[in-house]
Amino acid sequence: MAHGYRNLQQWNQWLSQQFLGKKSLETEASQFAQVLSRHFGKHAVLIGVPNQYDLLNATKIPCHSLVTPLTFKDKKPGYIEGDFHEIPLLTGSMDLVMLPHTLEFVDNPRQLLSEACRIIKPEGLIVISGFNPYSVWGARKLFGNGKNKHNMPWGANFIQSAKVKHWLQLSDFVMEEYKSILFTPPINRPKLYKKLHFLEKVGSVCFPIFGGVYILIARAKVVPLTPIRLKWKQQLTGIRISRTISGHIA
Repeated sequence: MAHGYRNLQQWNQWLSQQFLGKKSLETEASQFAQVLSRHFGKHAVLIGVPNQYDLLNATKIPCHSLVTPLTFKDKKPGYIEGDFHEIPLLTGSMDLVMLPHTLEFVDNPRQLLSEACRIIKPEGLIVISGFNPYSVWGARKLFGNGKNKHNMPWGANFIQSAKVKHWLQLSDFVMEEYKSILFTPPINRPKLYKKLHFLEKVGSVCFPIFGGVYILIARAKVVPLTPIRLKWKQQLTGIRISRTISGHIA
């Protein structure tokens, strides 16, 4: 876990210190606000790193929590320090769970997703964002030199959205929405990035599935309670019914 912990620290720093990190966080916050505008409830939790905490402001749900293994000085309300292998929250206690790129920084993403699904109420939502391996961002990771592969976000494990969808279906979740964003190439130079920003509109129309980041929204199924008819199979032994006295059991 030490290696993963270091990656999470670097990821947390990249989101606040690098232009590209700030831009991606800003774009995702805007998209989350759009997809969550009609969702209500009481409890929302984000499983990730401290610099992602403000993503919770995208929802109108009042009670916010952050589950993270990282420690930081300015602890905000609802901060929970915990390991991603076992989320320290009650089963079926959350109306909304957010996993912004968190699956990409753990050794067993399916186990983490199962834990996230466990704590969601029936009809609750899960929102997942991830880097798309089939995009310019994915190509940058694939063909980058050795040094780049160890930097953020290229050190993350880019997971196909189809695989995440399959895991959600196995956990009895129904897909509600899929969005693809960040069509601008991952350039860490503000002026050049701004010049190429027109590709956001072009990409969303011409290449809608090749954005650098995908966002998945799924809802927990409500399992109907089917009445079970009990069949009495136990034999009545040791009971003799008299033939001489009607209705008398000896």
